[in-house]
Amino acid sequence: MKPSVSWIRSKDLHILTSERQTFSSDSRFESVHSDSSGDFWGLRIRGVHVSDTGQYECQVNTDPKMSLAISLTVTGM
Repeated sequence: MKPSVSWIRSKDLHILTSERQTFSSDSRFESVHSDSSGDFWGLRIRGVHVSDTGQYECQVNTDPKMSLAISLTVTGM
């Protein structure tokens, strides 16, 4: 079984995406995948807001679980 990749918003532990599926009712969030760049999985947030500032975690469901926390800072314009 191939491991799956998920993105979680840390402030409320909301699962935003898992693989290509989006679990947020906020359509600004989507997973981005590219096999051509070494099986890249990213999180795209369209039209970011200052309230999107915070920590996001990429998780891979291996045993043991692998994760990487990313800090996003959005400043007002």
